Amino acid sequence: MKPEDKIEYIKGKPARNRIGLPPMDTLMSEDGFVNDFHIQHYGSRSFGGLGTIIVESTAISEEGKIRSKDLGIWKEEHIEGMTKLAKIIKLGGALAGLQINHAGSKAEMDDIDKIGTTMFYDYLPQKRLKLITEKQIEEIEEKFINAAKRAKRAGFDFVEVHGAHGYLLNQLMNPKLNDVIKSNDILIRGKIVINILKRIKEEVGIPAGLRLSVSDVLKGNMEPIDYKPMIEAVDKYVNYFNVSTGETVAKIGGKETIDYFGGEKIFRILPAKEVRKYTKKPIFIASNISTRDDAQFALDNQVDLALIGRESILNPSLFLTEMIDVENIDENLYHWNNNIWYNHKEYLSLMKMLKLK
Repeated sequence: MKPEDKIEYIKGKPARNRIGLPPMDTLMSEDGFVNDFHIQHYGSRSFGGLGTIIVESTAISEEGKIRSKDLGIWKEEHIEGMTKLAKIIKLGGALAGLQINHAGSKAEMDDIDKIGTTMFYDYLPQKRLKLITEKQIEEIEEKFINAAKRAKRAGFDFVEVHGAHGYLLNQLMNPKLNDVIKSNDILIRGKIVINILKRIKEEVGIPAGLRLSVSDVLKGNMEPIDYKPMIEAVDKYVNYFNVSTGETVAKIGGKETIDYFGGEKIFRILPAKEVRKYTKKPIFIASNISTRDDAQFALDNQVDLALIGRESILNPSLFLTEMIDVENIDENLYHWNNNIWYNHKEYLSLMKMLKLK
């Protein structure tokens, strides 16, 4: 596989390449609404050539925001802006995905009531935080389903359910972050995750991916093998797995860490290979990937789609300028504009000929 190869993780909607933008909080919203910043931010990276855009963590309820300026999709009024956002992403040629999330105990706001499964996050403000009840878990499930319905109405190609990085769904699956459901069975602790993905597929009818922190990089805590039952349980409901690590217990203060870097710059390769043992679904990773060689290394090691974050922030046209050879640019797939006096393929060829690029 090469970065410029297509990938069809959604039936009938092949992504034009295997490079995507991972969900990264921009903290530019007010009351969850999309504004001009989001339109230009995501639109420019789509027109810049990326094949998949996953819009940042979007709260399914007001108390579920990570931070006060997160995007939201907890009310009908959010749909209008989300529709514009999905439209500009697809106009640029990328598939448009929306990550939906509830921060739980990891919400960093202290001015509204919050619910979560643990008080363990002692490095965060704990004002107005209460342990979640069984009834509230059921209500959160409904809010995820409603968020997926709104995303579908807004025109997104898929949603990504955030079950990583210590947020609510991750808290429920992780026994060290779950003081509400005491069970040794991840399928009991994480029943809501299975329900959400099953209902999104069967009731909502929009493709879905699942992001998981399959290791906290801390000895004695969750590892990929512990997520095997969950991965197998939801496999028939998801289109892909976005494999991540850390940002949970280990970040709080674990002393004995696991070397999951393996000496490699692309440090999530090893966890991704472990997940590959449990599923044949496409695997995405965001893992310090910044160059074509990095992306190729990931694709050569059982990863199906490489997500590039910080470098895509630095260079919105990263794919066209760094990831694809000029001769491989298909002008039907990559179109910056229709101006008769400019053609980016001809421009890049000229720069290459003049050895200026």
